[in-house]
Amino acid sequence: MRYITSLILLLTSFCAASAQKTKDAGLQSITLESVEAPLEFLASDWTEGREVGTKGAYMAADYIASLFKLYGIRPLGDMAVKKMSRESRMAGGKPESYRSYFQNFDLLTGPRKSEISLSLINRTAYSAKELTLIKGADFELRGISSSMEIEAPVVFLGYGLQSEALKCDPFEKVNLEGKIVFLLSGFAGIDDQESENYRILKSDSTRSFRQIERDKVENARKAGALALVRYNPHRAFIAANPSNLPMHHDNEYYEGDEKKDDFYLKEIFLPNWNKKEELPVVEISRSMAESILNKSDDLLSSMLDPGYQMSSFKSVNLPETIFHLTAKKEQEVIRARNVLGYIEGENHDEVIVIGGHYDHVGKYNGFTFNGADDNVSGTVGMLSLARAFMQTGMKPAKTIVFAAWTGEEQGLWGSKYFVKNIPDDLNIILNINMDMISRTSLKDSTGNYLSLRYTKGYEEYEQIFRTINDVNKFNLDIDYRSEEQPRGGSDFTSFAMEGIPVISLFTGLHKDYHMPNDEIEFMNLEKMVAIIKLTYNGLNEILEKGLDKY
Repeated sequence: MRYITSLILLLTSFCAASAQKTKDAGLQSITLESVEAPLEFLASDWTEGREVGTKGAYMAADYIASLFKLYGIRPLGDMAVKKMSRESRMAGGKPESYRSYFQNFDLLTGPRKSEISLSLINRTAYSAKELTLIKGADFELRGISSSMEIEAPVVFLGYGLQSEALKCDPFEKVNLEGKIVFLLSGFAGIDDQESENYRILKSDSTRSFRQIERDKVENARKAGALALVRYNPHRAFIAANPSNLPMHHDNEYYEGDEKKDDFYLKEIFLPNWNKKEELPVVEISRSMAESILNKSDDLLSSMLDPGYQMSSFKSVNLPETIFHLTAKKEQEVIRARNVLGYIEGENHDEVIVIGGHYDHVGKYNGFTFNGADDNVSGTVGMLSLARAFMQTGMKPAKTIVFAAWTGEEQGLWGSKYFVKNIPDDLNIILNINMDMISRTSLKDSTGNYLSLRYTKGYEEYEQIFRTINDVNKFNLDIDYRSEEQPRGGSDFTSFAMEGIPVISLFTGLHKDYHMPNDEIEFMNLEKMVAIIKLTYNGLNEILEKGLDKY
């Protein structure tokens, strides 16, 4: 009996040592040289800034796919058909299909400017008075991705703030289907840090003031509103782009009175996305707010009092007040593609997605925006992890999908398309996102700062990464933050919005963000390698422990 027990212990010890050895092989593959090699091509002028849908982006995608193939990563893109030779066709051969590395999808693109008209109609039983609003003086519009025409009555929701702590919910028991919501930005007392409202809302660490405004828009959309009209009483309404300011185009690379061609002068959307996910938002001036409320200045003044009890507000239907909005946009269709591969795990039923966007802002006015940190760093981080897991020679405990997203810079479109089209047999339990992981941020005094955000309820993730950072002496100054549904300007948001747990790795903004100087020579490659190793070790721990939400 002792012999059998000893044999079992010996075999167990041997298996554990063998598993550790294979993991170490993966870790040892993450080197300065292995990181530099793909960096030097993806962040070169050859890829022309990798703007979504351009030749440079296609070249970058082909290169990423070729590395997947070299590493032995299996393709997870669309089905494609092999080209047939003339001889094969003449001999009656049939085309062969195969799984590619590319997930193709279409985008609408066009000038950001659109032809917009907006009028306010006061209609009675006997007459109708129409007031045409002037763009820039009376209103500004955002949040539209295609031509549209809307005419609907208005419902006033006060501040439109939902808060259990303040016992206010102006959306409750109000029919907003087919209506236009009118509300005030912020909340009563937002400018008074001593006010009770400010104190209560500031103490809610899960909701920033900016998030409060996002929630208002989302609540109106979910309630079936056609548009949201918003007046901000806390700042003066001024035109976004006045036409008469001389020499008002000024940055490190250009100063002049002529607007140069720019990545930001155009916009990109998934076709029909606005019909499902977006809501037109109209910002209006004080005079327009008074016109909507029929010059009820007393109502506005009372609501601006820092001590105003928002719980006392009741929604106001304004059936005689109608907005008529018309917007016309010029758009064309472009084809874009994500690059997807995977390693099959022992457990086929659970999938972890590791991603980073490979697109950037292109080339304009003689400058190529190579985006070495944004986001060749995250793309190479993802590729390095793919290579490391293949170097182990073992199946991971769960299936791992490796993804290079496109369309991130103009709206996270690649990852949004992916999460909206996940196959039924792909049960994603975690997304790890790597975006800008190689620079020193403006506020980083140590040079080792790393932001690690994760979904609340998975606090053991934090403990895992803390331990790995300390034991391996990576010396990363990690800022851990947990949130119920982490959101921001990167692709983890697409997963979080679908209720999928996320981990986001980000070293912060810097002076070369979206500028031509975001080049390899300004990257901290030692820091980047440490972050990739941290992620590799952390993911191995997560795979072994199979962590569930507390």
